Amino acid sequence: MRCPARIVLLSACLVGVPLLLWAEEAATVKTPVELGAVSWLRDFNAATKQARTTSKPLLVLFQEVPG
Repeated sequence: MRCPARIVLLSACLVGVPLLLWAEEAATVKTPVELGAVSWLRDFNAATKQARTTSKPLLVLFQEVPG
């Protein structure tokens, strides 16, 4: 049994359009301005490498922003 073309098109729109909107929003998110004199890293691998080379401890903050 084949799906009518309208159902296939509607399904593609219901899935595809939200994905495109989400991808556009994700691409426009900019790195927030850091306040203070501390230079925070947002890349775990880079932060781990820097902590090893400078022999300093590593602070990891796991933050979940709802929404």
